[in-house]
Amino acid sequence: MIVLKGSVPMSFGGTEQPTAYGELISIGGINPTTNKQLSAAISSILETKLSVPKSRFYLKFYDSEGSNLGWNGTTF
Repeated sequence: MIVLKGSVPMSFGGTEQPTAYGELISIGGINPTTNKQLSAAISSILETKLSVPKSRFYLKFYDSEGSNLGWNGTTF
């Protein structure tokens, strides 16, 4: 699931050049190798499709227990 919010004022490194911030939540699937692969893939997409340089993007990874995420009237 992805939400993109354009025209949100953001400053990164003291400038307002194109920048981005993302958060990724996983149910027990977070690990350093997967995080590196996802970071590389997402950064590449942001750079090629939205002109956000890889050096101007943060991605925060969360590992959550299923009981902390609701869906379909219940939790995982």
